[in-house]
Amino acid sequence: MDKAKNNYLKIEEETKIRLHNFSGINNFENKIAKDLKDFMEFSRAKSEKAQNREYKTIQSKERLNTLSKSKITIQNYLGGKYFFTVDEVELNKSTVSLIENKHSKNSVLPSESDVKDGLVKMILYSNLTSIKADGVPMESMAVLRLTSNIFIGLISSESVKKDIVDSFEINNLSEKQKAFIECLFKEANENNFIVQICGTKQ
Repeated sequence: MDKAKNNYLKIEEETKIRLHNFSGINNFENKIAKDLKDFMEFSRAKSEKAQNREYKTIQSKERLNTLSKSKITIQNYLGGKYFFTVDEVELNKSTVSLIENKHSKNSVLPSESDVKDGLVKMILYSNLTSIKADGVPMESMAVLRLTSNIFIGLISSESVKKDIVDSFEINNLSEKQKAFIECLFKEANENNFIVQICGTKQ
């Protein structure tokens, strides 16, 4: 925290721009110094409030099939809780798919940074040891769904090679885009999640 404050001061000196004050950092510092357990509860409450805000918000760039944005709370072996929202949930018998959506309006694929953000969720969702939906034990599947107003058709990391190659040709993808998708599909297959790429006008 001291390093953060010192760096803020350096930025102010170099840019001649006044940044926000240190009251927020100081409050955090005081809470940690006072009682670590109280600070953990404080942080948990803030995270849960952020989850509730996100749960009520549908971003204009999100293209959801079911509008079933749901809350997901992950608990680790030490009892720590992490509060997230999942863009879509699909129930199929005893399996629940946890779907993270990334959308592009003007490009054939979402941005690389958006995809990487989605992959962080895949790391979490594909490593759950047990899951319950409304209190009922379920199997789970993590899905990263990339949608675009421009992309034609649908392919996924489960598609056969011929369908993937045909899709590359139909969408006139560059060599860089093809390599990006192939790497993405390889990562999905090796780490037990699914990547879907589809257009919104199919």
